Amino acid sequence: MSRPKDKPQIDKFREAARELKTDQSDAAFEAAMNKIAKAPKLTAEKIKELVRQKKHGSE
Repeated sequence: MSRPKDKPQIDKFREAARELKTDQSDAAFEAAMNKIAKAPKLTAEKIKELVRQKKHGSE
């Protein structure tokens, strides 16, 4: 149960978002989506090679 002096969850969320300086503009969203959408796809062979490199690098 919440106490009357406690902030509602939405207010806590908004405060945290302000502190993190989040950007909710359409341009920021599109930029993030384009970055994800244009990421190169890894083939199974590329993944195996990356695993081998990491395994040999940590020894």
